[in-house]
Amino acid sequence: MAKHTCAICGTEVNLVQQVKLADGEYICRKTCKPKGFKDFDFMHATLPSVKAHLAQVERGTKLWQTYFVPQRKKLVRFGSPVYVAEDVGLMAYVETRYKFIVFGKSELACVYRIADLVGYNYEVIDKKTSDGKTEKQEVCRLTFKNVEGMNEVVFKIPGKKSFEKLEKYFNKLFGIQKTLGNVANTWKSQINAAKAIGSAISAAASGDEAALEDTAGNAAEALDVAIYGDRTAWIEKADAALAKVE
Repeated sequence: MAKHTCAICGTEVNLVQQVKLADGEYICRKTCKPKGFKDFDFMHATLPSVKAHLAQVERGTKLWQTYFVPQRKKLVRFGSPVYVAEDVGLMAYVETRYKFIVFGKSELACVYRIADLVGYNYEVIDKKTSDGKTEKQEVCRLTFKNVEGMNEVVFKIPGKKSFEKLEKYFNKLFGIQKTLGNVANTWKSQINAAKAIGSAISAAASGDEAALEDTAGNAAEALDVAIYGDRTAWIEKADAALAKVE
């Protein structure tokens, strides 16, 4: 039986003990794979992305124990695995494990800045059951930017109304309004975005490269605000909390 070496811990593993990654590297099933989330796509991940995810879980679990567990009952919760701690500008995706049925409980967590949440969508997906059949399942997909590791979270929800509650919560949190079926911010943010884009166009026309670089950055930032809401306060809260646990 062919053997390989785990690219993370160096253990020699055979076919049954290994997981082959997308870039041809191998990791061990016994020690390294369990450090990551069960729904992380190891087979389509490269070694650098796996290492980033394992570091994400290690740090996230520490943040979970520091900021979330002490005030668990007061947190905003969606589904069974997603918690929001507004006071520190962070949200957590939690995986609960048991050594035996309901005994030996432990929790791993991926923790994200609330400000980095850029997508929350309702989906109906095909899910395989334990007997090999396929059933429809309603889920919520959360997408984050500025994340090394697992930047999408998919979790089961009891129905469309549950998702609408989540959507309404985050829209309100970010100051986003639903207009004509599209997500848009207030008219003031849209005007600021239009002004920033106009400045970028003027700089390009004048050939002023320095001004173009500055205005292009301002335009991108203004567009983010127009689409996603102004998240400055949430960034400041999260960064202050993260700095304390570095």
